[in-house]
Amino acid sequence: MTADFQARAEAAATAARAAPTDVDVLLYAAEMFLRAGDIGRATAFARDAVAAAPGSFRAARTLSGFLDAGGARGEAIRWAEEAVRLEPLDPEIRLHFGSLLAASQRWQEAADHLAVHVCSPGARAQGWRLLSSVLHQAGDAERATEAARQAVSADPEAIEYRLHLASMLSARALFDASLDVLAEAPDDARVWRARACALAASDRLGEALEAARQAVHLAPGDPDCQADLDHVSGLCGLPLVTDPGQWTIEPRRRVVERPVRPFGSAIATRCRVAYAIMLRDIRTRFGHTRLGYLWAILEPISHLMTLGTVFFLLNTAPPPIGDNLFLFYISGLLPFLMFSHVSHEVMAASDSNTMLFMLPIVRRTDVMVAQALRQVATELCVELVIFGTAGLAGLQAMPADILTCIVALLALWLLAVGVGAINMVIVGLFPSYATFYEAVIRLLYFGSGIYYSPIAMPDWVRAYLTWNPVLQAIEYFRSGFFAQYQPHWLDVNYLLLWVLSSVGIGFAMERSLRGRMEVPT
Repeated sequence: MTADFQARAEAAATAARAAPTDVDVLLYAAEMFLRAGDIGRATAFARDAVAAAPGSFRAARTLSGFLDAGGARGEAIRWAEEAVRLEPLDPEIRLHFGSLLAASQRWQEAADHLAVHVCSPGARAQGWRLLSSVLHQAGDAERATEAARQAVSADPEAIEYRLHLASMLSARALFDASLDVLAEAPDDARVWRARACALAASDRLGEALEAARQAVHLAPGDPDCQADLDHVSGLCGLPLVTDPGQWTIEPRRRVVERPVRPFGSAIATRCRVAYAIMLRDIRTRFGHTRLGYLWAILEPISHLMTLGTVFFLLNTAPPPIGDNLFLFYISGLLPFLMFSHVSHEVMAASDSNTMLFMLPIVRRTDVMVAQALRQVATELCVELVIFGTAGLAGLQAMPADILTCIVALLALWLLAVGVGAINMVIVGLFPSYATFYEAVIRLLYFGSGIYYSPIAMPDWVRAYLTWNPVLQAIEYFRSGFFAQYQPHWLDVNYLLLWVLSSVGIGFAMERSLRGRMEVPT
């Protein structure tokens, strides 16, 4: 079949060369090359069609679709916008444009165009479904749920739309409504899995077990169905046996005796889960590049080396501490960036790994710890390379007291984890808080003693600056890096109080408000 399309495409190309201004012929050639699997030549003919008729809606729409198929999403968005300008009432182009914007995580713009699509006579259930996901990502859970309900109304037989609506309702703890939606779905293993999850979450374990067993019955080789069955049976205190007919459930009024797992075994399980999440995250983020994870190290190194060198060359004054400006800057900038990056990664742990929360064994705290460990490993590699390069260049890059530097970095990392955990909970309840935290980080960038030392500040200014725990951590690190530097304003007990308080409050907030935090699907 491909050879047949290839022959048709070549014939169409010949016709297009004979009529280079005929838009219909050019677009036909583009379509034939697309069907033949040659996206490059298909895009070229679509460009020719746009050049031949700049005001052609069909040409602009076709070019946008081909560019997106070829991976040029930015240019695809530009031509989709042009197509919308040419035909603003066309429902299909609004759906196409909205999907491109959603793929680029431009949620509000995507929602605006999809809203036009779903209000038009030619609206499709797919538009409601996409609008639901976009609204959820934008933080409007109520409207997202209503859009999901409209998708089900538009196409009641589509299982995926019912599953999505059920998951939206369950995420808002509306388990009975979720079960009502699933009750009208066809007999499918995915539906029974979703029923089992909703029933288990509403503490109806007997019914949840029956639903999980039915899912395994309909899809006996599906590992996800089996994992759900194992999870529910574990909640019921049942042994994992091959024959479900051997299972019995103790009445709820009795105390179910559960096997007591050793504390060390539970810790080992959490470590294995966090390690697996770390590997998955590295492969997902960097597996598509040739440099792989090395790129995560090289990129900040080039940035920091350039920034440190520029400040070193532009500033002719002697350093406040030590005998080299580059080392002074880097000794403040590297710890601060570690705090900033780790706190951001932990804050985004819930949104960037939503699919993992469908696995019974994965907890949100596992993802938080995995993100924090992966990021701190990256930051430590960056620091080793930069300080090692400085040492090879003849600078005194070895810390005077390496143990103090390690303790300071550990305290700053724990502070970042605690602050990130608090932020993650707040963002889960109020998504716009993320913008506020960005402003806080910018203030801390200038208020944490990166490019100056508090020793050069007036006493009244220094009195305010030293309330900043990030500045305290950076000064603690510098006290170990530079010999004879013992600032009298350094208060390690104050720093540790911040560390313990932030970690304790952050994880306590996550545990107590876990049910109210939205989990996007």
